[in-house]
Amino acid sequence: MANVQNTNSSPKNNDYQTRGFRRVTGLLAAMVAFALLAQNLHEGFSNVWLNTIAPLSIVLAYSILFFKPLKRSIDTPYFATLSLLCIAVGTAVGTFVTQNELPTVFAQRYGEAGSSILRFFQWDDVFHSWWFVGFFVLMAGSLLKSSWKKKFNRENLGFHLAHLSPIIILLGFWVDYFYGFRGIIQLETGQSANVVRVYNGSTNYIGDSTEIPFRIRLDHFEFEKHDPDYRIQVWRTIQEAEPHAQPTADGHGHPATGTPEIVASMPLKEAKIRRIYGTDIYFRLNEFYPNFTFEYTYPEVNDTVEAKDPGVLLNVKTPFGQADVNLFSNRPGRNTIADENHLGGWLEFYWEAPENLTQAINGQPDAKWAEVNRTILVGTEEKIYYWVEGELSSEPLQADKFYDFPLREGIGFTMKHLYPDAAYLLSTPVSDGEELLNPVAKVEVWRKGGPGEEAYLYPGGRRGGTFQIEGADYFLALESFRDMETKYYRSELSVLDENDEVVMSQSVVVNEPMLHRGYRFYQSDYDPNNPNYSGIGVSHEPGLYVVYFGFTVLVLGCLMMFYGRYRKQGGLV
Repeated sequence: MANVQNTNSSPKNNDYQTRGFRRVTGLLAAMVAFALLAQNLHEGFSNVWLNTIAPLSIVLAYSILFFKPLKRSIDTPYFATLSLLCIAVGTAVGTFVTQNELPTVFAQRYGEAGSSILRFFQWDDVFHSWWFVGFFVLMAGSLLKSSWKKKFNRENLGFHLAHLSPIIILLGFWVDYFYGFRGIIQLETGQSANVVRVYNGSTNYIGDSTEIPFRIRLDHFEFEKHDPDYRIQVWRTIQEAEPHAQPTADGHGHPATGTPEIVASMPLKEAKIRRIYGTDIYFRLNEFYPNFTFEYTYPEVNDTVEAKDPGVLLNVKTPFGQADVNLFSNRPGRNTIADENHLGGWLEFYWEAPENLTQAINGQPDAKWAEVNRTILVGTEEKIYYWVEGELSSEPLQADKFYDFPLREGIGFTMKHLYPDAAYLLSTPVSDGEELLNPVAKVEVWRKGGPGEEAYLYPGGRRGGTFQIEGADYFLALESFRDMETKYYRSELSVLDENDEVVMSQSVVVNEPMLHRGYRFYQSDYDPNNPNYSGIGVSHEPGLYVVYFGFTVLVLGCLMMFYGRYRKQGGLV
């Protein structure tokens, strides 16, 4: 490459070098500005004429405006040095900034404003950006002009190869630009395809489709989310134009209107007193239940208890899971579960047999009453009556025994307590195991010097699991963000030839792609609502081998230059 002949460090020479670097810096900065404007216009216009003519005009304008300064400076060592430095910086940006991801990924990682800035400066696809290619074009011009001045002979072969190699590398990038593509193959388990939906330019928007010379089949797909990491969160409501919500008579207050923002997220540490910064509000976690439920107890001897508010506690099993349910005989609407779709009829509880049941026992059922299948529990008799399709049957009602609903095998209930008065039924919050199935946090909240108030927090955000602090814009919540992120994706892929025979099979996970015949297949997309779907990213870079060849020529040229210099210094020539 061009060498600086004058090594004089006089002030005059230093001033000349400074002006040289400033002039080259201005030329390269102008190139970046013109390239960014041209590429953004090219990608911004949908009309084929506009997105071609407008960028071309900008590129020509740069060539015309800066032709003479470029001609004077392009073969100087300042130009070569700064061009290489800019390419190195651009490569570093492309290494550390996520490349070629979906807009949602960029927004999640860098924020909406940050992702917009990255896309404008083409940092989301550095190696296909026009300004990055522009550095190579200008550097190639600098190298060609420098090489043209050097005599072509055996001794200077290394010099010419070293100057030719960046041009070969540039050609590799251009081969990729015109003949390479990025896209996605969308598959479900068992499906195969050879049609790739191609992204438009450096964006992640589908613009076209193309076929590859073999088929890809998805044999299996699985993904796993991170384990939940529940924390007590402090949120603050940013007030809007409406007046502040006033506390209600019961002291809890209406949720304040406005936009909530998270203030703090704290790990679950029992008994640790915490304060909301800038306020006199304190709180602490008294207990955390991984799988919240109630443990019910009732006096074993209850023969002398008057039947004031009789009820029954059942553990009901449905297709959606199990849950404890209390039915109360004397409370209107609380003694019946009418769910013919899932329970096969009505589930009813009475302390004493109702008139309609007595008529059915006597063989004279009410016609309207008899239209519905019924499972009737009678407390005083400790008996279950089944009215199913016009037939009446019964059996004893016993604790801890599972009973199927008629016509619903495996769907039924277990009686836990039968009691004459609900006032003696005690419920204690407990956790049914350590698995995070129904997490609930019991917290205590108070103001400095004031009484404490207990609250139960559970996941679900503003649907009811939060606690609004009286007279303040703050509320507490129990949430986990970690389990919203996916831990890993894995696709089992097979390559099929024209006869649908398997050529190769491989697992594809993030950062571990599958390579075949110049195509790279990597995990790109998934649908949490469809466990059989996988989006397989496809990248075809035919110019990559040209780039590798260019770097090989560069290394060879540099070795020849150093070897030739060594021979001269050793007196071998």
